[in-house]
Amino acid sequence: MVRLTEQSLDPGSVYGQLPFPDGSGSVLVHFAVVKAATDDRRTAGIRFQRAGEVEAEMQAIEDDLRRRYKLLDVLLVRRLGSLRVGEISSLVAVAAVARDDAFGACNDAITGFKKMKTLDKQELFVDGIPS
Repeated sequence: MVRLTEQSLDPGSVYGQLPFPDGSGSVLVHFAVVKAATDDRRTAGIRFQRAGEVEAEMQAIEDDLRRRYKLLDVLLVRRLGSLRVGEISSLVAVAAVARDDAFGACNDAITGFKKMKTLDKQELFVDGIPS
């Protein structure tokens, strides 16, 4: 399942968003948060904007994970808009029978998120000089 939202993400609600089918032995959730500094520069926040068909690219990531790993459920969420330091910018949640599949899929999803071409990321720095 893929979602794109401009709303803040509530970490406590993620577990309840996955049905976790019978047989789930490993559930792994990763939250990416806006860092306070990038390359020794203080960050004020990040702005994410569409640069194409974001949902389609996210769906391709999910489809690839399901082909490569034995997963029971997947939830991929990305934020749009302006985010402050400490806010959750994305999350990956996977349920699998075994932890190796859960950890592998989670890691590959995060890597896929970082390589997305349909999402434009603009870092906003405290000094006001653009990235």
